[in-house]
Amino acid sequence: MAQTTTPCRWALLGLSSIAQTFVDDILLPRDSSDPISHIVTSVSTTGGQERAHKWLAERKVPNSQDVAVFATFEEMLKSGDFDVIYISTPHPLHYPHALAALNHKRNVLLEKPATMNRPQLERLIQVSKEQGVVFMEAMWTRYLPATLFLQQHIMPQIGPIRRVFADLSVPIASKDMDLTSRLLDKEAGAGAWLDMGIYCLAWADVVLNPDNENKKIPKVVFADSIPYYTGKEDVDDINTVVISGKSESSGQSSAIAIVTTSLTLAGSNKSADRLAVKKVGPSVKIEAENAQVCIPFPLIRPQELHVEWYGSEHLDEKGDAKAEVIKLPVERGWGLWYQADVIAKAVRDRKSENDQKPGLAIGEEESLRVMQWLDDARELAGIKYDPASEAV
Repeated sequence: MAQTTTPCRWALLGLSSIAQTFVDDILLPRDSSDPISHIVTSVSTTGGQERAHKWLAERKVPNSQDVAVFATFEEMLKSGDFDVIYISTPHPLHYPHALAALNHKRNVLLEKPATMNRPQLERLIQVSKEQGVVFMEAMWTRYLPATLFLQQHIMPQIGPIRRVFADLSVPIASKDMDLTSRLLDKEAGAGAWLDMGIYCLAWADVVLNPDNENKKIPKVVFADSIPYYTGKEDVDDINTVVISGKSESSGQSSAIAIVTTSLTLAGSNKSADRLAVKKVGPSVKIEAENAQVCIPFPLIRPQELHVEWYGSEHLDEKGDAKAEVIKLPVERGWGLWYQADVIAKAVRDRKSENDQKPGLAIGEEESLRVMQWLDDARELAGIKYDPASEAV
């Protein structure tokens, strides 16, 4: 019997640059055998219908003139005809927007970081379960082929993890940048830690908590930050964080993760696409008892795993270590559609079961661990935001 393709109908809150990439990705041509397809049916924007339809047309959204454009978010939540809402507003607005959507019994894909702190995230997870809907943080890197292959096939072979390095440093900030840019505006949650650190911490979590069964959650033991002065205020820039995993038997440190970020370091800021440049060093390095694994830049979109197995049998005729290069390319687009498929399948499956069940928070444990690390590192490094943006 031919497999039925289920369309997932999307609503958009926030016509951001990441929303552009997201929409471009989910609307890429798909094989007729794919179990999921995606369509955009609703948009909420304060910019008016003309701007919204122009944006949709630029994204080549099919039948863009038929997409319902709502002047207010509340109106879209009440009347919009959609399966999942994708929220990509500035960081401090994630919590109130997602909370409103969940309370309207809407399934939510929420851009990362999902919230400004762990208590806000805990509340969203609680409400999603109370309302019987699906909630998911848009940490898309977790669902890419290279990440899944590492977890399922490489991690079980390389032995206990001893050390992890993860860096995401991209020269985004510059003196001629508009101070109202989200990347420099503290009121919009600016700073390297929330924007970039979350990716590095996601990798630390993949490696230090591979099966979600680590009873002793690794702790942040050091964090420091060198700020970037915008001319108006400081935003965190060059950040270094150390996470220590403890042995359950001895209680001593058994694995260390070193995480670094910057929005001014690592090359020229003249590049049109800073995330497409080739870099010499790895973006992630995992050191284990049996092998080390290196992941080339950028760690947000891994497409290769370089595995160096230890032992004389893995040396070449000159006695040099041989690296096994495993290519696991993103199948199409930038790769945001993988996460869209994950939540779309969860929503489809819950519909087919047709019964009242508690809601589902996809990636709940991973997101909570990473958010705790974000909070702890901010406290140690003195990275602060308006307390109102962190209220629950």
